[in-house]
Order: sequence, then structure tokens, then C-alpha cells
Amino acid sequence: MDEMTIRRAGRQQNLLTWSQRVAECRSSGLSVNRWCAEHDIRPKTYYNWQKKVFAAMIEQQKALIADDPETQSRFAELPAPAPEPAPVPAAEPGQKNSLVASIRVGNASLDIYAGADAEVVATLCRVLNHAE
Repeated sequence: MDEMTIRRAGRQQNLLTWSQRVAECRSSGLSVNRWCAEHDIRPKTYYNWQKKVFAAMIEQQKALIADDPETQSRFAELPAPAPEPAPVPAAEPGQKNSLVASIRVGNASLDIYAGADAEVVATLCRVLNHAE
């Protein structure tokens, strides 16, 4: 083994030891200061290692997520939107608009008259479609 591999193994061992200590402290029910005093550890040292342990856990989670095909971004082809309905011709000036359609869904109903704005009708149809 080369020197870098030995150092990396030593760091990993220290990280494992401190992750166990951090878990023990957090599950002890004691304050960090009290736990550190009982284990002859300076709180500053504990917090320094806790930060390293948490950072290593985050990196490990990121690696797991990056390797998980369920969490990777994907694209899906969506169908083209339906063509807009043809506009209903407006009634001649002075002529009463005549009823061209009546739609009922459950207790809701919609009467559409000649000359109705196509965009408004489309919006109302979408609303009715979601009515219970």
C-alpha cells in the first residue's frame, strides 16, 4: 500500500470511530458538554468531528441518489395539445343570440349562445370537466 492509501484508510477509521461517538452522544440523552466531560473529550473537538461526520453522510447520500435510476431526471414526450375549437359566429347586430349548446355535468350546467367568446367557453368547459 502506498502512503496515500494508508492515510485515506486512517481517515476513514477516524471517521467511523467518531460517527459511533456522535451517535452515542446524541442517543445518550445528555447535553454535548456533559457527554464530552464524561468521555474526556473537548466539546470543540466533538463539534469539529460531528461536522465531518455529517458532511460525510451527506456526500454518501448524494452518491446513493446519483446512482439510483429512480432519482435521475428523465424526459417524457407529451401529446400535442388538442386544437382549439372553431369560434362560434357572432349574431348579427340587433339579432338575439341563439342557444347553440347546453352542457350538463352532475348538478352543473352551461348554456352556450352564438357569439360566445371561444376562449371563455373553453375555460368554462374545463371547469365543468372538473366539477363533481
